[in-house]
Amino acid sequence: MDNPQERGRFVTRWENLPELEAVRVFAAVAQLRSFRGAANALGVPRSTVGRRLSTLEGSLGLRLLHRTTRHVSLTNAGEIFLAEVTPALVRIGDARQRMLAAKAEPSGLVRLTATPATAPWVSAVMLDLLRRYPRVRVELDFTDRVLDLVAEGYDLALRAGKLDDSTLIARPIGQSQSGYYASPAYLQRRRLTLPDQLVEHELVVFSGSRRGLRWPFQIGKKLVEIPVNGRVVLNNLAMVQLAARRGYGVTWLPAPLARDDLRRGALVPVLRQYWPPPVPVQLVYPSARHLSPQVRVAIDLLAARFKTLLR
Repeated sequence: MDNPQERGRFVTRWENLPELEAVRVFAAVAQLRSFRGAANALGVPRSTVGRRLSTLEGSLGLRLLHRTTRHVSLTNAGEIFLAEVTPALVRIGDARQRMLAAKAEPSGLVRLTATPATAPWVSAVMLDLLRRYPRVRVELDFTDRVLDLVAEGYDLALRAGKLDDSTLIARPIGQSQSGYYASPAYLQRRRLTLPDQLVEHELVVFSGSRRGLRWPFQIGKKLVEIPVNGRVVLNNLAMVQLAARRGYGVTWLPAPLARDDLRRGALVPVLRQYWPPPVPVQLVYPSARHLSPQVRVAIDLLAARFKTLLR
């Protein structure tokens, strides 16, 4: 039910605020130290600048500026008022930009980097982005090298694990599990219950990882990386999975990639109790402010799809 007393307090609070345009004019004069410069910057007549400043000072009951024919300077009250209103003006400007971006049709280039292990899923999502937004273009770089997004001109990255660069904005999208698999036919011929027994096995090794030819295992409270050398070494996960499915040995795979083969019985998990713990996955970008429409929709679509994938 409507509360007249609360409504009255709300209206009174807003009525006591100075006119926003007058505050914007004051900030321009204060920063430029010039009535003419502020008028030019705001695209209004000089007389309008003077009139709005007078109105603002009248509403506050304070003089904000010292004026002479050649010089404009802030009073003590003006210094305080400028410091208080500047962050608010910035936030209002940012809100306006976000609203304009939200209604603008996404167009232009999205540059994204991700690891080779995520290439099948990232590619599928970005192709869907192109289908939805015909004016968007994408450039994808699948590498395990940690790129400098700002220096190398990337809009966003999909990264797993702890972030080294604290200046980046990170949007968490889930946890990524990986593990070890082999075909039932391969395991019929061999026993595998401990990581140390891998030296007796044929291995299918993915070489496109930052770890190189090392596999991680959780042994007790420690995460241990064991050097591996396989009969088959590949830098393409799809080929790694195919080789494991056809019985060429034990392999490491991201769990989501192995999901369908597990369902069909083409692969089975091995050494399950020694799998490494899941790692956080996040979308990373240089700044949350002034994101272009095409980057914003790419982030939203990737986040939605990967949250489903990583369940």
